[in-house]
Amino acid sequence: MSRRPVDARISTGREEDPEVGRSGLTAADFREALSHWASGVTIVAVRDGDEVHAITVSSLTSVSADPPTVLVSLSASARVLPFVVTGMPVGISILADDQRGLATIFADSYPVGPSPFGGEAAPLVEGALVGLSCRVSEVMEIAGSHVVAARVETARVGSSQLPLLYHRRGYRTLDG
Repeated sequence: MSRRPVDARISTGREEDPEVGRSGLTAADFREALSHWASGVTIVAVRDGDEVHAITVSSLTSVSADPPTVLVSLSASARVLPFVVTGMPVGISILADDQRGLATIFADSYPVGPSPFGGEAAPLVEGALVGLSCRVSEVMEIAGSHVVAARVETARVGSSQLPLLYHRRGYRTLDG
């Protein structure tokens, strides 16, 4: 009895669609699939003189505990991207479930409102669940997006609340 290789390709039935990549998966289908992945919500912020540039991000990943290193992903159109350079201090604030308003403000291209950031070199959201003061160690362009590797210099646990989550294109809490 001879074995033959299994064709592990998943077909969406849209191979004739010009937006379909070689894998047969459209960008819309990929985004829909990954919208089912729940993740924490963070605000990534950098200081440029007296001005703070910040963005809401749900793509924080721990890379290493020794040395403490994290990754965040930023789209090529992220307004904060030009200010995120190697050696620059960057603040990563993990938001608590009552900070949904801040997440919404900094998801906007032009955030409006009073600054929620403290005076640290790496700006952190006051009252956040966790604040990570980091220094950018590398910015890599991957498939049109940018991945930022940052060395964590200090970690501050600030709140005992539940985290704010992002799931199925909306903010959620562990309570629902």
